[in-house]
Amino acid sequence: MRGSRKTGYAPLVAIFVAVVLAVSSLLSPQALAQRGPEPVVLRGFVRDADTGRPLSGANVVLLDSTKIVKAVASSSDGFYQIYGPAPAEYTLRVSFVGYETDRRPVTLEPGMQTVEINLAARNEALDGVTVEARRKVETAQAGLKEILPADLQTIPMPGPGSDLAGYLRSLPSVATLGDRGGRLYVRGGTPSQNLILVDGIPIYKPFHIIGFYSAFPSELVASADFYAGGFGAEYRNTLSSVLDVNLRPGNLKSFEGGVSGSPFAASARAEGPIVNGSSSFLVHARQSVIEPVGPTLLGEDTPYRFYDVTARLFTQSENSQCSVTGIRTYDRGAINPARDARFKWANTSAGVRCLTFGSRSPQIVDVSFGTARFTNEISNTEGSDRSATTWVLRTDLKMEQEFGWGTTSGGFSVDVNRFKYGFQEPFVGVDADDEFLLKLGGFVGAGIDIGDAVTVSPSIGTELPVGWSNLTIEPRLRASWQPGNSDRMKLSVAGGLYRQLSDAVVDERDAGSSFLAWVADPQSRPPQAIHAMAGWSQQLTDALRVNIEGYYKTMQDLPVAKWTPQPIFNTSLAPADAEAYGGSVVVEYKQGWLDLSANYGLSKVVYSAATDDLGAWTGGTVETYTPPHDQRHRVGLRAAADVLGGTASLRWQFSTGRPFTQSYGSDAFLEILGIRDLPEETFGRPRLLYSETYGGRLPSYHRLDASFERPFQIRPGMELTLEAGAINAYDRNNVFYFDLFLEERVDQLPVVPYLGLEISFQ
Repeated sequence: MRGSRKTGYAPLVAIFVAVVLAVSSLLSPQALAQRGPEPVVLRGFVRDADTGRPLSGANVVLLDSTKIVKAVASSSDGFYQIYGPAPAEYTLRVSFVGYETDRRPVTLEPGMQTVEINLAARNEALDGVTVEARRKVETAQAGLKEILPADLQTIPMPGPGSDLAGYLRSLPSVATLGDRGGRLYVRGGTPSQNLILVDGIPIYKPFHIIGFYSAFPSELVASADFYAGGFGAEYRNTLSSVLDVNLRPGNLKSFEGGVSGSPFAASARAEGPIVNGSSSFLVHARQSVIEPVGPTLLGEDTPYRFYDVTARLFTQSENSQCSVTGIRTYDRGAINPARDARFKWANTSAGVRCLTFGSRSPQIVDVSFGTARFTNEISNTEGSDRSATTWVLRTDLKMEQEFGWGTTSGGFSVDVNRFKYGFQEPFVGVDADDEFLLKLGGFVGAGIDIGDAVTVSPSIGTELPVGWSNLTIEPRLRASWQPGNSDRMKLSVAGGLYRQLSDAVVDERDAGSSFLAWVADPQSRPPQAIHAMAGWSQQLTDALRVNIEGYYKTMQDLPVAKWTPQPIFNTSLAPADAEAYGGSVVVEYKQGWLDLSANYGLSKVVYSAATDDLGAWTGGTVETYTPPHDQRHRVGLRAAADVLGGTASLRWQFSTGRPFTQSYGSDAFLEILGIRDLPEETFGRPRLLYSETYGGRLPSYHRLDASFERPFQIRPGMELTLEAGAINAYDRNNVFYFDLFLEERVDQLPVVPYLGLEISFQ
């Protein structure tokens, strides 16, 4: 299929080594020692006093007698660091939603000083001081959505608990093809152009066949950073988006667990200390039950089965914390139950991650090592039609150093990939491949504070596929400005150059398929994209916030499967260019018992390719078309209220119709092999003939989900939570897609009433 393109790549290796040496010299202890007098550095971890778990997003404020001197937010690991205040006596104030505020005097002197913070939980409402501190450390950035477990719980789900998948589908930057298949499209990109990391470990397709669920239930998530574009050079080999998930550790001080059930899935969780206060375990398992329950509940076949299992070990000390994580997911089912085709996919990911800082320098080191394997196939009663396996072994090291003027960062990675696939389909014959790819990567970056109001964060990354002459150089920039040093308004921009050395082949004309075949560097030039986006975030009042973003992306050399007038899956690829642009508006109101939000997303995606390359039969020299994820308008409304001792939630969503490919007829294909001595009678194979690709549009989509959840105290240490609700409450007949093979319309889920329960104990 593709040549190895092995060339003299010694100059490319030299460039890569230079980047690694620059990182090492920039952050070495010897270099740090030459930078003048020893600075004042205050740091530590913010943790829950009852469980010992790190608290992400806690507000850490250093005050003198009259004003705020420094303010930071704790990281996803609960780590905070305040660099460069003058030696003096201060007050350290640490606050977090739902916890008592910790205030203590601190005397700071030159050198490193560690202060561990343990916050006690409380039930009272958040006071005005904490709200002010949260605004002060506001982290709004163009393209970035920081997600906490409390955010996930605002989305109605069929049963107690919530899931990251349901929350992502509610964002105006995310488009989906339907409520089945597990595919997310972000601002013009495809699912294979999304990078997903779990504690630094890659995972390829963690979203289940039923779109409400993923490998990330709210019981496991500590925090997640979702970049819809414009991300820095620490994230490489992806064109569209990044989802960086941090799982929480198990309870470090006491044993706890729970079980839950609903018409869709049942789950169980257990966690507790291994060594009290310093190490813990966490195990979570979930199994779908919709396959046997669905026909009775919905009156139709529901051939969907999935499960996920997550196990985690965690240990921490005064200046470090490490985790070992394993994840297994499995999905099996039919996107259209009337079809003979059955889809399967599975993820297996495991790895180790450690965060540490030295006792004599303000340097932070984050290192991870892990492996991930993804398999998927399509089968029917006669056996497997298509199968593909992707495997990666990854090592990643990142370092960060803070100075009085800002921060520097850098790191490098080594990835070993294997891509294997095979196809057996009519009209194509057998097509298979098995190849390895070794990649070296590195980046350097900085966060430069210009006064108190402006931060500029340039970075540059590189990747070298060993043996190929495709060294990438990817400059990027993020910047923000708070006019007048206001803690209520922020303007931000982000952009840069992005390249991806591996991508997946999929026939997007068939929405009833969920098959991906990953290939290494499918074109002579790796696909690339240019991102440009700008955002405005305004805290209008203590309760009301507005966020507006606009974006523009261009993409070149995207691998798309060549078109054929009949439906076949082939790995003959054509290069295509794309343009995507649009924006979003989000309005949020949070006051006491009431939580409201409204969002609108606008997006236009256009692909173009040379007609000869694409294999199109429509005439002309260039074919321009809108792909199936060109979902122009999306509207989302959400309301949650604490009433009757519980929480009532409503979510309404609307989107305009997506492009799809129509058919103009069918015939029988005669496959005559060899020489025949005598006449034979054959009817041939039935064959569908495509019309203009993506020439039609589906009807608009809208749906209302509703739920009410209430906890009950059974006895001390044991709680029962009941939830009742309905998905698609007014039973809208939304079109999923038109199955051209069966000449029938396939709808999305009808109204799904449910009752779920959860029992938790401690």
